[in-house]
This record gives sequence, C-alpha cells and structure tokens, in this order.
Amino acid sequence: MITKTIAVCQMATVLGRTMTAVRECIARDKFPFAQCWQTEGKKGRTFSIDREGFRFYLANTLGWPEEKINEAFKEAHIVG
Repeated sequence: MITKTIAVCQMATVLGRTMTAVRECIARDKFPFAQCWQTEGKKGRTFSIDREGFRFYLANTLGWPEEKINEAFKEAHIVG
C-alpha cells in the first residue's frame, strides 16, 4: 500500500503558518501524522507528512468542516 504524502509548503499553506514553523513542529513531534529524519549534508532533515492523517487532524482536532478542508487543499494544490 502506498501512503500519499504532502510537502511541508502545502501543509504550511493550509495552516497559514510559515514553513519554518511547520518544520520545527514536525521535528518536535507535535503532529502524529508527520515524521522527520536526520540526514547528512547542509539540509539535514527529511519530512514525511501523511495526507489522510493531516485531513483527519484538521477535521477532528481543529474542528474544520469538510468544505473548509477541501477549499484549503485546493488552494494548496493538494489533489486526490
């Protein structure tokens, strides 16, 4: 089974936060549906954000209605 993921910039767009804020929250395990790995090199972190987990978080933790989630995903170019 393939898990569909989204980019940090897409998540930041939906939440209305900066990419740096989203990266730091993921690195500090604030989002259970997102993971961060340390890697070699200048840009030393890799992020994985589960699209369906993010949708569940918006609906059940933040209480967003389905219409608002769909509109925000469309604005952030998250398809599917």
